[in-house]
Amino acid sequence: MVRDSCPNCGTSLSPTANYCSECGDAVDDDSWGVSSTESSWGSDGSRGDSQTEYGSTRRTDRDTTMAAITHVLAIFTWAIGPLIVLIATDDPFVEENARNALNWQIAFTVYMLVSFILVFAVVGIVPVLLLPFVDLAFCAIAAVKAADGESWSYPATPAIV
Repeated sequence: MVRDSCPNCGTSLSPTANYCSECGDAVDDDSWGVSSTESSWGSDGSRGDSQTEYGSTRRTDRDTTMAAITHVLAIFTWAIGPLIVLIATDDPFVEENARNALNWQIAFTVYMLVSFILVFAVVGIVPVLLLPFVDLAFCAIAAVKAADGESWSYPATPAIV
């Protein structure tokens, strides 16, 4: 799809241009691998990234960064970091990620307590040694998914909060 001018800044474009030489925005919808029906350009020529429907458009860096940081905070602050983010945020996407991280940290604590009790029966030694690595891996996976704009639910985690 060839445009005569950039829909973002209005600069004249050459017929073969994929990007605007002035502002750097993509002017060919297929250059991002997105079909014209899934384009981020609105019918009025404005960007559609600011829509609040999370499944319909890509998330901006600002939104996904805070959601990813929430999962990383859970590694270092246990449930305190996600709880603070959950209380302080107004963004529904960040709130959903904070709930997921908080639910996992509560479930992780329960799993560790049960494993410590089972250590006396010798059965709990393996879970006590493996669960911290599982916590680290799950938080890293969730942070990467959140950075990509996806809210990942941790496995074996009930919805407590």
